[in-house]
Formats: sequence, C-alpha cells, structure tokens
Amino acid sequence: DMQTVFNKDPIAAAQKWEEQGAKRLHVVDLDGARTGIPKNFEIVKKIAQTLSIPVQTGGGLRSEKNIKDAIAAGIDRIVLGTTAIVNPNLLGQLCDKYGDRLIISIDAKNNMVVASGWTEVSKKDAISLANEAVGMGVKRFVYTDVSRDGVLAGPNFEGIEFFVSQVSVPVIAAGGISSSEDIQKLKKLRLEGCIIGKALYTGDIKLGEVV
Repeated sequence: DMQTVFNKDPIAAAQKWEEQGAKRLHVVDLDGARTGIPKNFEIVKKIAQTLSIPVQTGGGLRSEKNIKDAIAAGIDRIVLGTTAIVNPNLLGQLCDKYGDRLIISIDAKNNMVVASGWTEVSKKDAISLANEAVGMGVKRFVYTDVSRDGVLAGPNFEGIEFFVSQVSVPVIAAGGISSSEDIQKLKKLRLEGCIIGKALYTGDIKLGEVV
C-alpha cells in the first residue's frame, strides 16, 4: 500500500543506468506480479529496444505466450516466479524450450517461498523448491529475501550463503543491498551477481563506483 516514485520516466531511468556502466538491467512489473497479468509490458519492451545492454524482466509473465512476446520484443531473459510454484509441469516444458533464457525467482521469507507479489506463502521451503526446479531444467535463480527488499537494511548474508550452498546452478542475490560494503561481502560468496534497486535511486550506492 506504500510506494515511492523516484522517476516518472522509466526509459530515462534505464538509459541513466546504462550510461553509468550497468552491464544488465533488471526490470520488474510490480503490477503484473500482483495481478498475474503483465501491466507494463509496453514500457519494458521500449526499454529493451532502447538500450544496448541485455534486459531481463519479470512480473506477471505466467504463460508461454507472455514469454514468447517478451523474447520477440528483444528481452534477453525472462524471470518467472509464481509459475514455478503453481504449475511445475509448465515449468518443465518451458525449460525444455527456452533453457538459459529463463530465470526462476525464489522470493523467500523465513526460508519459505512467497508468491503472487509476495501476498501468498507457499507450503514449500526455498531449498526444496529450488532443487525441484533444477531437476526440471532450470539454469539460474534470483534469490530474494523479501523481508530485506526495499528497506536498505542489508542483505541476509547467512540466508544467501545457505541457498547458494544447496543449489548447483548460478545464483543472483537480491534484497536489501544498500552499500558498496554489502557488495564486497556478497563477492565472497559463490554468486553470479547481485541486483541493486532502491539504493541506486536513493544514492546510497553509486553505480559507477561499484561497477
């Protein structure tokens, strides 16, 4: 029920981060994540077509048509969340077709997976779900501790380290990353990378410096 608008022009914001050295842009359709239907697809499409760096996106992409449309729009990777929980048979089929183009987002709170824009708590723990997904062909995860996301409280290093130690595919960390010191600590873990969000907009992290 709370939101902060940092920039009314998402295209300009995306260009700003590319100019400051971003190697990849992570875009979330928050309305889509909550409703299950993409709401900001045209904006994400325009971002992908405007930038020269790869763009990955998630939020409401819960069907193969959504994925096909995103790939056709020039989006590099598709982030799936709730789909992996409520329809594992579909996930297996999608992994067979799209392989490395898919990322599964594991959003966890107290090690339990949350879904539908964080409004529902799954009966599955994060590690069990992740290993099931790897068995179905998933090649990569984004792991987010939702209790830390957007509050600039620092990542849950212990939770991230445990998750990484339990899965056999690359992991990108997200949630609570609020300083360059946080990123230095994350570099010591077996991570592929990390997603920086709110801290860029507040100025707590200077993208050019950490890149």
